[in-house]
Amino acid sequence: MLFDFIEEMHAKGEPLERALPDAGIERIRPVMITVGATILALFPLALEGGPLWQPLCFAQIGGLVVATFITLLLVPVFYAIFVLDLKWIKWETAEKQEESAKAEPATT
Repeated sequence: MLFDFIEEMHAKGEPLERALPDAGIERIRPVMITVGATILALFPLALEGGPLWQPLCFAQIGGLVVATFITLLLVPVFYAIFVLDLKWIKWETAEKQEESAKAEPATT
């Protein structure tokens, strides 16, 4: 979902520096609601679930916290590295797209 939102902003011609924070802000609420509800549901089992459920629930809670951190912080950072530094992903803003369209001669 995060990549889809970033790619939608790219299709609209938004600059990368604006698309990444907008995607994070837009997606933080659904991600936090989902993770929060799951963690709250796991707490009773983690506290009083017995010898089988307690370690499993603590592992799931820790995994959700780490995955949320990776999703909301590290994925946009890596995406920016791929676009800005490594140039593996081509990113053009609306102005650059218009300039390249004007520079290319019309073929008919």
